[in-house]
Amino acid sequence: MKKIFVATLMFLGITVAAQETRFGVTAGYNMTTGKLTEKMLKKDRVVTTNDSGYFVGFFVDYKVNDKFGIQPELHYAAVYTNGNDSNFLTVPILAKYYINDRFNVQLGPMLDLILDDVSELTNTFGVGAAAGLGYDFSEDVYVSARYSFGLNNRIDQVDTTLKSNFLQVGIGYKF
Repeated sequence: MKKIFVATLMFLGITVAAQETRFGVTAGYNMTTGKLTEKMLKKDRVVTTNDSGYFVGFFVDYKVNDKFGIQPELHYAAVYTNGNDSNFLTVPILAKYYINDRFNVQLGPMLDLILDDVSELTNTFGVGAAAGLGYDFSEDVYVSARYSFGLNNRIDQVDTTLKSNFLQVGIGYKF
């Protein structure tokens, strides 16, 4: 409870300190990569899958000053492979450093939650480190591309790891 209280205070502090706060919607291409590694006696077995789909969501853009901003987002992401679909919620919380009026570099954590029924051994909550680039076409329209490296193991088995990475390329509109 104490952590939630501190996080809420920090969120409110950012809102108060922000020069400009804008809300918006975003959508685009999503690719999820799963990398399963099993430790074997002589050689590790690695299986990688790439599943493509889309994401849609909304965001809040806090511009603290001319060079720095923070943009938390909430996305629904769906990916498809071999006739099957997987559904996620992703929550990137990105610090944005503006190189100039149009270009920005993004860095921060990205949380994800698998919405589908999965094995009891699968951890549905994921934590990643995201990095990306953004370009503002105008005050209202932007594009961004980011990659999130999965940091936690998604499967509870001895000598087996599963990590999920996300690539997202999208367009956004600020109200």
